[in-house]
Amino acid sequence: MKAEVASAVRHFRFAALLLVLGLLTACKTSQEAADAAAQLTNVSQQLTSYYTDLSNQVAETITLQEMHSQLMFQTPMDSSVRAELNTTRQELAKRVAMAQALGKLATAYSALANSKSATDISTAAGGLASECKSIAPLPGGSAIPDLVSVASQNLVEYIRQRKLRKSSEAISQIVSGIQEMFASEIPAYKSLNRRRVEIAQRVAGELLQRDVVDVGPALAPALRPFNLTAKPQPNQTTTEMRTMARVAIQRTGETGIEEFAAATDSLSVALKAASDQVKLAVGKH
Repeated sequence: MKAEVASAVRHFRFAALLLVLGLLTACKTSQEAADAAAQLTNVSQQLTSYYTDLSNQVAETITLQEMHSQLMFQTPMDSSVRAELNTTRQELAKRVAMAQALGKLATAYSALANSKSATDISTAAGGLASECKSIAPLPGGSAIPDLVSVASQNLVEYIRQRKLRKSSEAISQIVSGIQEMFASEIPAYKSLNRRRVEIAQRVAGELLQRDVVDVGPALAPALRPFNLTAKPQPNQTTTEMRTMARVAIQRTGETGIEEFAAATDSLSVALKAASDQVKLAVGKH
């Protein structure tokens, strides 16, 4: 039995060596492959940060919902709302893991483009396939395309069979699939961000109404140029000051929503550009 295992290991190492030698010929002189790997690494880092931030926003929404329920209704947060938000956080955590796995695949792809170990890309592809397989739709979101998981599994098989061009094509399909998934979920991402901002505005407005908020920061644009600060009086916030604070709450919330939407659209474009770059590299193999 040990002899058979040893023989299998030697066979795998020999196959991996052949793959490296083949990829040396295919990718060593391809600047497009190196550019694609660098671009893919960068966009995977952006994607990881994006999903991490969105997960943190959902955690804040849970806290804000608890505050809102207690302030407005003196009751605990609705258990079904909590369950939905917790499920959303769990799914976003899976997307963080997927983005990190994409980064590992990008690193392995870069190594191949620079004539390093071939086994890393097989491991990275298997990891990405596993992460993608675990992903489910966000509550209220669209269905998840099967392309990413299927392409990742195909990549593992193509590498095992030393199908070099097919391997590169599978990487291209993986990136395209992730971009497709991201684009399909953009409305859900923006909705989650807007939900957090709007519940925060409601809580802030209620605290303002109860006169337990220091409205000094709302006066800062007028006072800061002269190095002045507001002198708040407890329980004596005037109607005019509350109005100004409400305007600041509304304006800041709208700005935050717009900035998040712009960042989301920009990341979608970056994913598409990375997908196109990988496709270009495949065409040069």
